[in-house]
Amino acid sequence: MTTFSRFIALVMAICMLPGSAIAEDKVAPPVSERYKAAIEEVPNFQRHVIPLFGRLGCNGRACHGSFQGQGGFRLSLFGYDFAADHAAITGGETPRVNRKSPAESLIVLKPTLAEPHKGGKRLPADGWEYNLLMAWLKSGAVGAKEKDAAFASLDVEPKEIVFGKLGDTAKLRVIAKWADGTREDVTPLCRFRSNDESVSTVNAAGVVTAVGKGDTAVVAFYDNGIVPIAVLLPVSDKVGAKYPAVPTPTKLDELVVAKLRKLGIVSSDVCTDAEFLRRVSLDLAGTLPAADEVQAFLASEAPDKRTKKIEELLARPTYAAWWATKLSDFTGNSERTGPLGGEQALNREKAGQWYDWVYRRVRDNEPYDKLIAGIALGIGRRTDQSFADYCGEMISYFRKDKPADFAARDTMPYFWTRRTLGKTEEQALAFAHAFLGVNLQCAQCHKHPYDQWTKQDFDQFTAFFSGVRYGLGPRAETVAMKKGTPLEKLDEDSGDYKRKFVNLLASGTVLPFKELHIPASQKPRPGMKPGVKVGGRVLTPKLLGGEEVVNATYSDARQPVVDWMRDAENPYFARAFVNRVWANYFGTGLIDPPDDLNLANPPTNPALLDYLADGFVASKFDMKWLHRTITKSRTYQLSWRPNDTNRLDERNLSRSVLRRLPAEVVYDAVVLATASDDERKKLDADPVGLRSVGRSSGYAGTRQTDAYAVMLLGKPPRTTNCDCERSNEPALLQTVFLRNDPEVFKLLDRPEGWLKQVTKAKVTDADKLIQQAYLRTLSRLPDEREAGAAKKYISDAKDTQSGLRDLLWALINTKEFIVNR
Repeated sequence: MTTFSRFIALVMAICMLPGSAIAEDKVAPPVSERYKAAIEEVPNFQRHVIPLFGRLGCNGRACHGSFQGQGGFRLSLFGYDFAADHAAITGGETPRVNRKSPAESLIVLKPTLAEPHKGGKRLPADGWEYNLLMAWLKSGAVGAKEKDAAFASLDVEPKEIVFGKLGDTAKLRVIAKWADGTREDVTPLCRFRSNDESVSTVNAAGVVTAVGKGDTAVVAFYDNGIVPIAVLLPVSDKVGAKYPAVPTPTKLDELVVAKLRKLGIVSSDVCTDAEFLRRVSLDLAGTLPAADEVQAFLASEAPDKRTKKIEELLARPTYAAWWATKLSDFTGNSERTGPLGGEQALNREKAGQWYDWVYRRVRDNEPYDKLIAGIALGIGRRTDQSFADYCGEMISYFRKDKPADFAARDTMPYFWTRRTLGKTEEQALAFAHAFLGVNLQCAQCHKHPYDQWTKQDFDQFTAFFSGVRYGLGPRAETVAMKKGTPLEKLDEDSGDYKRKFVNLLASGTVLPFKELHIPASQKPRPGMKPGVKVGGRVLTPKLLGGEEVVNATYSDARQPVVDWMRDAENPYFARAFVNRVWANYFGTGLIDPPDDLNLANPPTNPALLDYLADGFVASKFDMKWLHRTITKSRTYQLSWRPNDTNRLDERNLSRSVLRRLPAEVVYDAVVLATASDDERKKLDADPVGLRSVGRSSGYAGTRQTDAYAVMLLGKPPRTTNCDCERSNEPALLQTVFLRNDPEVFKLLDRPEGWLKQVTKAKVTDADKLIQQAYLRTLSRLPDEREAGAAKKYISDAKDTQSGLRDLLWALINTKEFIVNR
C-alpha cells in the first residue's frame, strides 16, 4: 500500500467512526482516487456499493432493477431498499457474495466477464470499481446499519454552465452531505442525464459537452438526491455588451429578458392590437371577441386600452365559465367517473353541480386555497345532520321543481365519490396530481426515478386518506326509506332501479343516498404504534417531503395534509397552479409537462416561477392577480413573428408561439362566428348554460349531442390523473369535422344565425359583409388582397347569400381561425 493510500484510508476510517464527523470545510476525495489501488478502507454499503451498482446500470429497469429481475437476481429499482438489496446480494438461492473467497463472488466475476454475463462487461478487473467491491467483500459484505448517518443533501458545482462555443466541456463535481455533517465527493458514484441531448451531453464521469445551441438541464442522481444544472450555449453573438436594449416594464419581463440575454435571444416586437384582443379574449375568457368589440378596440387611441380590456374580461361571466372548466380539468370533474349503482343516472347532473360549485367561486374570486380546501375537505353528511336529513338535502338538489342551490354548499364532495377513487392509493394519486401537480405513480411500486419519493413515502402519504370511502349509509334506515316505494324489491344495479330512482327524485320523494365516510384522526392508544392501518400495515401519515403527523386529533383525517398544502412555504401547491395557468397562456408550462413537478424536471426559468408563486401566495391566492400579472406583461403581448435569433425558440418566451385553441373554445368559436347579433348576446350572457365552456364541459359525448364535437376536437375525458388528456394537437378527424360534418353546416344555416340575419336585413354591400366575416372569425379586417379575392368570389357566386356562406365556411377552416396567435 502506498503512503498516500494509507493516509486516505486513515482519514476515511476516522470519518466513518460512529460519532465522528469530517469538518464542514473538508470533503473526502472521490472513491475513484481512493480505490485506484487495493486499500484497507471499508466501503459503506449505502454510500458506495449501492450507488456504484446504480452508476453501472445494475439496478436499472432494463437489468436487475426490473420487476422480474434478471437471472434470478433482483435489486430494488435505482437502489432505494438497502435491506432488500443486501439480502438479495448476500442470500437467495444463488448468493452473489462468497465471504470465504471474496474473489469468487459473482458480483465481481459477472460484471468483469470472468463468468458469463448477459449484461455484458460493466467494469474492468483492474479498476477502482473492482477494488471498491473487493474491499467491501473482504470486510464481510456488511449491509446498511441503523446507526449510519442518513443522507442529507447533494450539492453540484458549478450551479450553471454557460458555454462559449460548440465542443466546449465542463466537469461537474458532486458533493454528498450526511446528517452527521460528513461530506464526500461522490462524482464517480453518480448517474447523470441530459434532458436534451441535442443541446448538451454528459458522460459517466460528469463531463458535460456542448453539442447544440440553446439551453437544457443536466441532472445528477445520487442516493435520494437529484440536482439539475442549467446548461446554456448562446444562439447568437448578441450577449453581454452586444445585447440590445429591450423594454422590461414589469418584474416578469425583467426575469424573462435576464435569461434571453444569456442566450443571445432578442425578443420579438409587441403584437398588434387586433392580435392582442383576440389572444387575450380566447386565453382569459375562452371566447372569440365580437365583431363590434374588435372595431371599437382598434379605433380606440387610449394608451391603457389593453389594461382596461383585461379588467373588462376578468369581470365577464365568460372568464369564470372558462376557468371553471380549466379547474374541472385539473380536479377530474367527469360524468364518466361518477359512481355506479342506483345513483348512476345522476352522474351527468352531478358533473354539472360540481361545475356550478367551482364557477360560483371563480366568479366571486374566492381565494384559490379556500376553493381547493372546499374540494379537498369535501363532505356529504355534516356531523350535526341525521341520515334522513342528509338524504333530504341531497334530494333537494335533484328535484324537478325549484331545486336547491348546490353551489351554496360549503364543500363539494364529488371529487371523492368518483368510482376511480375507490382505493386509498387512487385517492393519494389523484390528490397529488390535482392539487400539487406531482405524479406519484412510480413511487406506488418503487423509488421514483426522477424525484425523491420512495415507496415508503408514498405509503405514508396514502395514510392521510385511509378510511375515506363512498358507500351505503346506515342499513336499517336505508331499508326503511325504500320500503313501500317501487325500489323496495329492485336490484340497485338494474336499469329499472336507476330509472325509477331518478323519476322518484324528480317528484321529491325521499330516498336513501350513499354517503362519503370520512374518518377522524385519532391519538394512538397506550402501547400501540401511532398511525393508521393501510393494506394490513400500520403507517404514520407523513407529508410529502415534510414531517410525520403523530399524536394529533383532527375531526377530519385529511385536515393536516390540507393545512400543509395551504401553508405559504409549501413547495408544490402555489407553484402547481401558477404553472398550469402559465401553460394556458403560453402553450407549455415553466415546468413541462405542467402536472409533473419533479426534481429532474426543473423550470425553464426558476426565478420567474419563484416570483409568480411567491406573489400568488402574497396576494392571498388571488387568481385574478395571477391572470393580471401574466396578461399585462410585455412577454405575454409579444408578436408571434420571429427574428433571426428567436426563430427556433419555443421555451424561453422570446415570442408568442402559435397554439391550437382548446376543444371547447374551438367549438364555441364556430358557434359565435356564425351566430346572429342577438344570439351572440345571449351566448355571452349565459356561458354556463349555453356554451361548451359551461357546465356541459364535464359531460360525456355521444354522436347525437354537441359534446361529441368537443370530444372529437380534443376535450379531455377526465378519467386519469394526467393533464395530457387534453389534446390540442391537430388531427385528421378534426379537419374533416370542420370541413364536412353536418353539425358545422347546421350552424352555418341555422335560423338564428348570422347568414339568416343578413338575408332578412337584405344587406348587399359586399365590402361590409366581407369585413364582418373577417371580424367574426379572425378578429381582424382583411388586407387588400384578401378583400379583393373575397369580393370577386362573391360577385361570381349565384347570389350574395351563397357566396358569403362559402366565405364564412372557408374562414372557419383556415389555420388562422383554429390557432391563437
